[in-house]
Amino acid sequence: MNRKTEFLLTISGDVLILSAVYFISWKASAINTSVISWHSIIGNFLILIFWLFLFQTYELYVPRSKVQIMNELFKIFKAICVGLLMIFGVSYLININFVKASGFIPSYLVLIPSILVWRFFWRGIVGEFFKTPQEKVLIFQNGDTINDYSNFNVVKKVKLSEFNRAMQEEVLSKHNIQGIVIESNGHSMNSVFNIISKFADTKYEIFISPKLYSLVYKYFLVQKIPDSPFLKIIFHPLSNWDRFLKRVMDITIVAISLVLLAPILLLISLFIKIDSSGPVFYKQRRLGFRGKEFTLYKFRSMISDAEKHTGPVWASKNDERITRVGRILRPFRLDELPQLFNVLKGDMSFVGPRPERPAFVEELKKSIPLYTLRLNVHPGITGLAQVKHTYDTSIEDVKKKLSYDLQYINNMSLKLDLKIFLKTILTVLKQEGAH
Repeated sequence: MNRKTEFLLTISGDVLILSAVYFISWKASAINTSVISWHSIIGNFLILIFWLFLFQTYELYVPRSKVQIMNELFKIFKAICVGLLMIFGVSYLININFVKASGFIPSYLVLIPSILVWRFFWRGIVGEFFKTPQEKVLIFQNGDTINDYSNFNVVKKVKLSEFNRAMQEEVLSKHNIQGIVIESNGHSMNSVFNIISKFADTKYEIFISPKLYSLVYKYFLVQKIPDSPFLKIIFHPLSNWDRFLKRVMDITIVAISLVLLAPILLLISLFIKIDSSGPVFYKQRRLGFRGKEFTLYKFRSMISDAEKHTGPVWASKNDERITRVGRILRPFRLDELPQLFNVLKGDMSFVGPRPERPAFVEELKKSIPLYTLRLNVHPGITGLAQVKHTYDTSIEDVKKKLSYDLQYINNMSLKLDLKIFLKTILTVLKQEGAH
């Protein structure tokens, strides 16, 4: 059974159980049992959607082969308890009658054992007859190993020195490879990081030998795999629900900011036009999520065609190309305000690693193998590196900021985003790290 089929059958079973509970609660209710009102139908449908979102938030739809059944049952118990508290709490606050009906609460308590029994049956018994296919993997190793690969379908074992573009196209595409396994024998730190960075922004899952943990734990979030000696590298710790909330938070902040800052945006545009010839906005191609190029917008703070004779170069502290208005905008980072529209378009998030130019990325990833890991999340207007460090003026600055970017990626949360947002306001007011 493939993952898609398993997901559809699992969610279908959940929907049937939830629908049965709704029907029982309606029949047991003392409120108008002979007629079903549209209000109760819509209300129950919304509650059904709520449960599915909540189950997704608690990661209850991952493939059976990647979870331990007792851990999943405990997650289900927690999710249902939290969901019931939220539903009952909201229903009493806004006076939802069909939820407060006398038969509703006891009937809803049937949900806990019903879902637990269904999931135990599906994951524990039916799963043995319809086993999820083993993940097809490519193994990087330099010699013989004694690790147990029984959890994987090993397609090929190769040495890192033998792996080239031709082999990549042949093995990965032809055999429908799903994951990469990196063994510990004979690989240096740089070679391990090169392999990880090569596949970090792809669809492939990356697994490592436990002996490599000491090399990578400072840079990546690592997860233990049930019944396997290998560890999985996690590049994006946010759940789908958290990503959705992060997007909602982005849009909310941008909408409020655009309304409050509209007069300032108009004044800045006017001053730029008066101060020097050229367009008000400066447009530049940057690399975003998974290496996708997009157009970034800024208020122009330098003379027009500033890189006409030099090509892409970093700005310096006393850069002569900066205009008079630019010297006012840059310390307060007001030149970044048009990027609110990039966030609105979905090219960027409000908080995340700063997007870099394609030419710089090509150069930087040659000397910093892990640099492309920044592309595993949406870039941001501000980030942990921006409130902890200065503008980039050298390769050493880039390395330092990369460590902050990876620290952010491995600890992403809405709480951390809020802290960085507030810290950014203080940093701008103090003019720290600006020139």
